[in-house]
Amino acid sequence: MLNRSRLRNALYLLPAMLVYSIFLLFPLMASLGIAFTEWDGSTRPLFIGLGNFVQIFRDHEFWTAVGNNVVLMLFYTLLPVSLGLALCSFLSELRRPRELTVLRCLFFLPYIMPMAVLGVVWRWLYNPAFGPINQFLRAIGLPDLALAWLGDFTWALPATGMVAVWYFFGFCLILFMSGIQRMDPSINEAAALDGSSRWQKFRRITLPGLRPEIKIALILTVIASLKAFDLVYVMTQGGPGTSTLVTNMYMYQQGFDLRHFGYASAVAIVSLFIVFAINGALHFAIREPKS
Repeated sequence: MLNRSRLRNALYLLPAMLVYSIFLLFPLMASLGIAFTEWDGSTRPLFIGLGNFVQIFRDHEFWTAVGNNVVLMLFYTLLPVSLGLALCSFLSELRRPRELTVLRCLFFLPYIMPMAVLGVVWRWLYNPAFGPINQFLRAIGLPDLALAWLGDFTWALPATGMVAVWYFFGFCLILFMSGIQRMDPSINEAAALDGSSRWQKFRRITLPGLRPEIKIALILTVIASLKAFDLVYVMTQGGPGTSTLVTNMYMYQQGFDLRHFGYASAVAIVSLFIVFAINGALHFAIREPKS
């Protein structure tokens, strides 16, 4: 559709650029400006320079939220990727197309549901009085393990994180299965003829061949862990105390509960740089080998 007329090409791009500017670029630039002010949303913003950023580095609660985000990476990234790789290795050996298709659909099903809806469902499952999880534990004779999962300072964050594991592992599995399908099956056949075990084939052939898919899965799940909000908001709202407080939840509280919009914008900017730094480290750590 594009041609040598720059004016016509610009007209083709104009609608998308308008939408991008209105809903992403302009709010981002406005947030950057507000981060250097003290503003309650109704009065005139007061310019305070780097005051908000200095306060962030002294704010113990903010760094508690960052620590909770780091813990959530275990549930958003490490466990789903590991579980996806393990199931991928098992399903790749399955030679029944119908059963394989059914299993892939079932595993991927949670990923097509909104995270907020899953939060509501799992909040009911975790209910200490009538939730199915505690009812099952009592029925099998383990009443001491029937806890108030989302109200316990120790278990609230892991209980929330397990929902993320259930949500993301199907996505990782489908991603890795698509990577296996692009591999040359003759390599595995040759390895089997040489007497390689399933673990050796997985470690020396499958795992290196899935490097691009693993990189994509890590980047997307790490970003999701650092941007976690809807699941935490629906299930715990950051509680009890600050045991499940994450950076986006802290930013929301500062902006919309306490009306510290300047400080909330500074938290958003710092969180953005943290995302960039971690993604840059992942790109560097899982870079493609030079040919």
